[in-house]
Amino acid sequence: MKASLTAMLLVLTATFGAPGQPASGEEGALPPLKEFLKPVPPMERAEAMKTIHTLSGFHLELTACEPMVTDPIAGCFDEDGRLYIGEMNDYPYQPKAGEPPLGKVRLLEDADGDGKFEKSTIFAGHLLWPSGIAPWKGGVFVAAAPDLWYLKDTDGDRIADEKKKIYTGFGTGDEQGAANNLIWGLDHKIYGSGSKNGGTIRPADRPEADGLSIQGQDFRFDPVTGQFEAQSGGEQFGNTFDDWGNRFICDQSKPAVHVVLPQHYLARNPNLPVARTIKDIAEGGTGIFRISPLEAWRVVRSSRRIATNYLPPASAAVSHDVVTSGAGVTVYRGAAYPKEFQGNLFTGCSVTHVVHRRKLLPDGATFKAVRADQNTEFVRSTDIWFRPVNLVSAPDGTLYILDMYREYIESVHLPLDVVQLIDLKSGRDRGRIYRIAPVGFQPSPPPRLSKAGTEELVAQLENPDGWWRDTAHRLLYERKDPSAAAALRRLLGASSFPPARLHALWSLHGLGALSERDIAAALSDPSPGVREHALRLAEPLLNRSKELLEKTLALAGDPEARVEFQAAFTLGEAKDPRALNSLARIAKRHAPDFWMRAAVLSSVAETAAPFLRELLADPDFLGSGASIPLLEETALLIGLRGRPRELEAALAGAASPACPEELQRRLAIRLGEGLRQGGGGLQEAVGSSPAASKKLGSLLDWARQAASSEAAVLEDRQQAVRLLACGPFDEGVKKILAALLSPQQPQALQLTAVRALGGWKEAGIAPLLLESFAGFSPPVREQAVEALLAREESTRIFLEAVEKGPIPPSQLKASWKAALLDHRTPEIQAKARNLLGGPIPGQRREAMARYQAALALPGEAGRGEKVYEQHCSACHPFGQKGYAVGPNLAVTKNRTPEALLAAILDPNQEVQAPYIDYLVIDRQGRVFTGLIAEETVTSVTLKRANDERSTILRKNILQITATGMSLMPEGLEEKINFQDLADLIAFILGNRYDLGTDPGAVEPEGR
Repeated sequence: MKASLTAMLLVLTATFGAPGQPASGEEGALPPLKEFLKPVPPMERAEAMKTIHTLSGFHLELTACEPMVTDPIAGCFDEDGRLYIGEMNDYPYQPKAGEPPLGKVRLLEDADGDGKFEKSTIFAGHLLWPSGIAPWKGGVFVAAAPDLWYLKDTDGDRIADEKKKIYTGFGTGDEQGAANNLIWGLDHKIYGSGSKNGGTIRPADRPEADGLSIQGQDFRFDPVTGQFEAQSGGEQFGNTFDDWGNRFICDQSKPAVHVVLPQHYLARNPNLPVARTIKDIAEGGTGIFRISPLEAWRVVRSSRRIATNYLPPASAAVSHDVVTSGAGVTVYRGAAYPKEFQGNLFTGCSVTHVVHRRKLLPDGATFKAVRADQNTEFVRSTDIWFRPVNLVSAPDGTLYILDMYREYIESVHLPLDVVQLIDLKSGRDRGRIYRIAPVGFQPSPPPRLSKAGTEELVAQLENPDGWWRDTAHRLLYERKDPSAAAALRRLLGASSFPPARLHALWSLHGLGALSERDIAAALSDPSPGVREHALRLAEPLLNRSKELLEKTLALAGDPEARVEFQAAFTLGEAKDPRALNSLARIAKRHAPDFWMRAAVLSSVAETAAPFLRELLADPDFLGSGASIPLLEETALLIGLRGRPRELEAALAGAASPACPEELQRRLAIRLGEGLRQGGGGLQEAVGSSPAASKKLGSLLDWARQAASSEAAVLEDRQQAVRLLACGPFDEGVKKILAALLSPQQPQALQLTAVRALGGWKEAGIAPLLLESFAGFSPPVREQAVEALLAREESTRIFLEAVEKGPIPPSQLKASWKAALLDHRTPEIQAKARNLLGGPIPGQRREAMARYQAALALPGEAGRGEKVYEQHCSACHPFGQKGYAVGPNLAVTKNRTPEALLAAILDPNQEVQAPYIDYLVIDRQGRVFTGLIAEETVTSVTLKRANDERSTILRKNILQITATGMSLMPEGLEEKINFQDLADLIAFILGNRYDLGTDPGAVEPEGR
């Protein structure tokens, strides 16, 4: 398939992809494109069924279709087998001003038990993007950004008359990034995907309440107390649990992502800078075996990518044989399919018209997800309207496919001339739901668990089908019948089915009836999954129950990695000194494993120094290369805590004869770097310890020699500079670093020296940087400005340099200007406004007017490529070149030379949300700027030109502000002449393809 698609694209390239092709509406362009993009009609249900191919042993059964259902994207079955469906009819637009949204929740019922829905009722309407539904007490919670609702029918007409807005603030910037897929957890809380839009969430009835940001995160809420919490996650569309409460999400190109690190554990250690909490577990690539043809518009885009050399013809992004629309990831937990399908991950791929399957395999603290079906897919279709966007677990033990059934499923990255000729709403009145049925399947009557008694619900916890267990689990929690405790306890002690014992354990907890004895028994359970959860539930009792503590300590050596992983978290709640020894044993056994290290380090917030001592006392461990990351991370924690006695002890421990000299240097650097973030210095911190001072002195002697040695390898010289940065800024160090700022030194070494200088407060730093400023390359210059603006005194000196001329104001990024113009020191603010305020917009207009002359010059793309490499590649990728900090210039939507000139000379006229520069001020008064690259509960990571990154602990952040400005500085006209600009524009226009529409667009007239 890949070879044939590539061949076809090469043929079509000459027609639709030639550089300089006339725009839509120009003579010679529109007729052939319009003909090529003519609509593809939908197939009626019988015809469409013939196009669908399934894995041997399965077939699809149509259970509902239009007009009973349209645009289904999310759903859930209630306790009586009624199916609630979220319909995203507005897609891909937002409503026009003053008009209500078109989205709705539909209620489908199978009254006669034949496996097909006969009755369809609009349960609730006028909802924007209803993309997550979860049942609760006879009604449903519905995520419909910007709100989360509780909807219930109280009079039996199947229409919601109780409508309560519970939370608000979910983002609505992108229709493909709305909060979605609400799902119940074992802990009796409802989890949801925060997706790409994020948001700042408040209780809907308390607009004055402090909002909780879920940017880059998922969320959960307690339906009883209303408590709302951010959770690790943040991928696009999908949210599912396996039988043991492991949560998985997905993204467009990632069909399987494991949420590994729970936020509440990381939050215990505010000094732990963990930048990632989730893992892409799709092993072996994400190739797709599709059987559908490429859509016409996609052929146009791909051919342009080939013609412009943006991507090679055989690349996956051109031939479209990879996962590009992963959505609705679902773990199969039913009982209708053969045993080998239990626990498999199913992901809808609507762009390639397939349902993709992967097997989950344990991999230490996390998993691998490997392709399950060789050279085929679990479901695939030749019908390009087949759009499987989500899957729902059904009471009959099968999975239901929610098929949006649309002619077009993508709303971004469509060329604008293409968008003018197609109707993105085509199919808005259609939608289909299929059951994936095994051979010989017979539908069972709908459940009636709303009528079930307590004993029956407890008995259902042993049902092999996950839907029945989950539903009984929820209903037991809803009813909170105290009489259930005895039956649950019997189940916990006697059931031969491990998932039943797990449900019994959490159900007892939900009733408030879980005893110490219950937990103790579960800690000795033969099932590792039960032991793992028992550890979580033991945490509140660890410090007053000797039995639970002893059992927890023992599980630190459990043969199952997931149990050890949980023990590493749980032991952080224990105050017994033996917990530290157990944590050290776990850490040493799993030192190469990032996830195990993170779990252990989350538990040593107050005990990092004795933990390091424990590690350093093991010569065998020190002799293994695997020890270095763990030891360095622990040293950083100690430095960030900034306790002198702990620092002294750590440095003294590193001075042990058993500790190699190289490792001693590494530990000293991390101790010092952590201390510097808090505004301290390593020498001052260990000054009261003669032994520690002596060791530090010898390390700094080595650093002075290595940093100055032209014969030393670059890595050693960089390490030496980092080590010098941990000591005092004396004349010797000043001389060494001044020499390293020379343009004759490697750029990487210059950058290391500038970063080192930026960490000291001494007055001599600013003049030293400014003396060498003219010779700095752009990356070094940017790092130098960051260092100069980091301190109040050096900021004053920097502004004097701007005033007197060595640094033109045009070389300042907009975010730097914004920080100076709004500086917290009135004197600096006033001077900045005098120098930088005033006629900036006018300067931009003047520059653009002056450089109109460049548009009359013939540009040469080859020369323009060199201009790009010199002035733009540090922030803008172009095809395979440059750094992905700002937008990719090969996909710019600016289609004319005039538009490009404006974007280049006035970069702040229009800044896309992902590329807004942020300003962070820490508690030491230091200033950091950059784009937000990662966010976790403990830290924020900013990225700048050349993908330079800074991670700042949240506890050290005094202020974080979106500047609204671009990372790109104004004033490029100061560096390039008219011909350079003409050449740059020629390079971009001659090598770019048309990106197209923006997300979140308002629906055009005539919907």
